[in-house]
This record gives sequence, C-alpha cells and structure tokens, in this order.
Amino acid sequence: MAELRSRFPLLDRTVRTQTHYADVGADQQAGAITYYGFLSTFPILALAFFAVGQIAKVYAGAESDLVEAIDQVLPGLVGDDAGQLKIADIESAAGAVGIIGAIGLLYAGLGFIDSLRKALEAVFVVPDKEQPGFLAAKARDLAALIGLGMILLVAVAVTGLIRTFSVNVLQWIGLDEGFGWLIVLLTLVLGLAANTVLFFAMFHLAPQKGNPKRPLWAGAVLGAIGFEILKQASTLLLNATQGQPAFQAFGIALILVVWIHYTSMVIMYAASFAHVGTTPSEFGDAAAG
Repeated sequence: MAELRSRFPLLDRTVRTQTHYADVGADQQAGAITYYGFLSTFPILALAFFAVGQIAKVYAGAESDLVEAIDQVLPGLVGDDAGQLKIADIESAAGAVGIIGAIGLLYAGLGFIDSLRKALEAVFVVPDKEQPGFLAAKARDLAALIGLGMILLVAVAVTGLIRTFSVNVLQWIGLDEGFGWLIVLLTLVLGLAANTVLFFAMFHLAPQKGNPKRPLWAGAVLGAIGFEILKQASTLLLNATQGQPAFQAFGIALILVVWIHYTSMVIMYAASFAHVGTTPSEFGDAAAG
C-alpha cells in the first residue's frame, strides 16, 4: 500500500483525506451542522424573502432568482406539491418580519454559520490563538451569511441569463431543435463553476493565513462535484420516499434533514481534502499539490 501511495499522489491524498476526516471527528461536525442547519432553515428563508422583497422594488427578477437559488441548495424544498413549503407561506411569514423579527431570524441564521465555521476550524486545525473572539466571530459570521447568500444569488442569476441567452442564440442560428443537450451541458458546467466559488469562499470561514490557494481550489472543485451529484440524486430520493409512511408523517422535514446531513458531509470531506493538500506528505510534496 505504501508503495502504491508513493507512486500515485492522488491515492496518497485520498488516504490522507480519509484519515484526517476520521481524526478530526468530521462526521460529528457534520452532525452539528445538520442540527443547526435544520433549525435555521425556515427562519433563513423568511429573512431571505423579506430582504428580496425590498430588492424586488428595483429588480423585478429578484424573487424568481431567490426561488431558483433555494432549489439549487435545497432541491424540492419549495414548491406547490404535497409536503413542500409553499412560497405563499414563506412570504406571509416574511411580510410579518419587522426590525425586531429580523434580528431574531438573523440570529437563527448566524447559528448555522457559527456551527459551520467551528466545524471548518476543526477540519483545518486552526490554533486557538488564531480563532476570532466572540464579537469578531459574530461579525465575520454576519458577513459570511450575507456574502455566501449573495454569491449563490448572483451565480443563479448569471446562470439563468446565460442559459436564456444560449437558447436565443440557438434559435437564431436555427439549431434550437435537437441541441437542448448543449444548454444542459452549459448549465451543468456553470453550476459546477458557481459551486466551486461557493465552496472556496466557504473554506475561508476558517482562517487560511499562509495556506496555498491551489489545494483550497482543489478541495472546492471536489466539493462542487459532490454537491452536484447530491443535487442530481435528490430527485431520486424524493421519488423513492414520497410513498413511504415516514414521508407521509414527516413530509419534507425528513428529506431536509437527510439532505443537509449529506451536504454537510460533502463540505467536511472537501475541506479535509483541501487541508491535507496544504500539508506535506510522508511520500513527498508531490502528493500535497
């Protein structure tokens, strides 16, 4: 095994990733993210619709972009089918959000970001002296909550515009029939690129001072691929569980917990892959590139 690892850097890095994932208790960290993520999902949605409701006054497409962004992160969560969260219900809650309510909802969202930041600090083995104090951490969490949300929203909006532009171009040159796969491929590539940027930004919730960028980007690419696979598999999961008694009892909540947990595991594994790339291997630096 050692000989194989010395000959194949990617195999060595994969083994080191799995070892590091276990050593830092990444599964437990993913469990904590799942817990706080589930508790804060609806408050974050209500706050997002409240904010977008204001933005929509100057940008009419803001709400549709938000709905698409939610579907990118939590496929099948929002819709009109049985067991899904209704947009009207979220908008109703968002409409009741005043300044005091917004603070409470924001606090719930910050709880999720806080759990994600602490999990990433554990995976990237951030020394205690480099971890931010309470106020600094909350300020960073607030900036991260806004920043990650904006990255996702902008990525979805840009993807939608490019997809529409591509359809129009194909129609203009007379290739709209039979070339739909080009649009699907383009959308997939853009989705992977957007997810890569999202993961790279997410990794910076933990201080990355002195860490080379290349391993972080490699981890972000791995996370983006894993996240895209989860998104594609979510439809199968929804179809497979809708007829089950547990789904009838708990509805979308059951799917939401499973989705957040697997997504959290993808984040932790991608972060572990990125971290081991920043540290030298016993078989040489080639495996850490």
